[in-house]
Amino acid sequence: MESIIKLVEANKNLILTGAPGTGKTYKTAEIAVALIDGSNKLPSSRIDLMKRYKELINANQIAFTTFHQSLDYEEFVEGLKPEIDGNTKEITYQIKNGIFKAICERAKEKTSMDSLNDAIEKLKEECSENIIKVKTKSKTEFSVTYRGGKTFRVRSDNSEAEEGRDFPANIDAIKKMYQGNEADIYNITYVWGILQHLKEQYNVKDYIADSTDKKYILIIDEINRGNISKIFGELITLLEKDKRIGEENEITVTLPYSQETFGVPSNLFIIGTMNTADRSIGHIDYAIRRRFAFFSLKSDKNVISSYDKYDKGVKEKAESLFDKIKDFISNNINPDLNADDLMIGHSYFLCKSADDLKMRLEFEIIPLIEEYEKDGIIMLEKSAMKEEFEKWKNLLS
Repeated sequence: MESIIKLVEANKNLILTGAPGTGKTYKTAEIAVALIDGSNKLPSSRIDLMKRYKELINANQIAFTTFHQSLDYEEFVEGLKPEIDGNTKEITYQIKNGIFKAICERAKEKTSMDSLNDAIEKLKEECSENIIKVKTKSKTEFSVTYRGGKTFRVRSDNSEAEEGRDFPANIDAIKKMYQGNEADIYNITYVWGILQHLKEQYNVKDYIADSTDKKYILIIDEINRGNISKIFGELITLLEKDKRIGEENEITVTLPYSQETFGVPSNLFIIGTMNTADRSIGHIDYAIRRRFAFFSLKSDKNVISSYDKYDKGVKEKAESLFDKIKDFISNNINPDLNADDLMIGHSYFLCKSADDLKMRLEFEIIPLIEEYEKDGIIMLEKSAMKEEFEKWKNLLS
């Protein structure tokens, strides 16, 4: 998992490739949770991991979509959608955000610290032109000015002894107090008063332990099923790591419908899946290939061996069936193709009972092998294939 996390953090965009049943979709959930929470905090059980995954979806940090051939820019980014006025019954067209623009906007939302920093800048401007009156916790009024640097200057209005003197209120101390740390703050009474003024006058909400590095994940299942050029349009360039907002070669575009300036934030990660066995659809084009990292998931017999929910004797049958099918594919595959990329995934063999395994073989595995033959992946006469199928069924008897 560590190598995958490093790969996606380095590239921002990742596509998991593999045959059906290799666990691509589940792996996207695992990667998304690891990116957000840290791989060292991943839940140990599948149930707990999926629970956390759903929590992050509900928190709008993860979004999931599936590409298909009819999906277009208007659905994915933004487009005009008809609405009927309830009173006049007239049809109007409103600009609606698609899933991609929506998660980009969420990823760009300001954190509580961003709001405080904006408020401090506004107060600096205001104090540069006028003396601002602020109150301490005990309701004592004092004046605030700003003459540059990292401090506001404050002066008590009620102290004759201090008449003519002003004191510093450090801006970093204001930020420190905002985050809940009041230790070793100089002129804490004045710092408190300025912080309350910022909250009241500039609508700064209470601090939430957040970070400008808060990660957002867009998962695109079956990414190679969509028409990439039609779906992303001119935004395809913006996916590159160095073209993201805040990066060295930042690029923004003007969206065609809303006329908004749009860029892709650097804290958005895109994870796609690609079924390498599906020959009925086009391959990922070069425009996507050079903007995504690729990681291949292979069918893994060790997953079958470590599965602990088999009835007695079923594990051995599942392992034997796996070996037979792997040998069959390796010996009969089109020489232009890679058998490892097309070996049926281990999840097909994770069946508790022998009856479940038989059902999986007859109604899922064999039909998939037959599709392989139709697509030119398997090169063998149908009669010879049927003989092999019978051997597999007998293995489970």
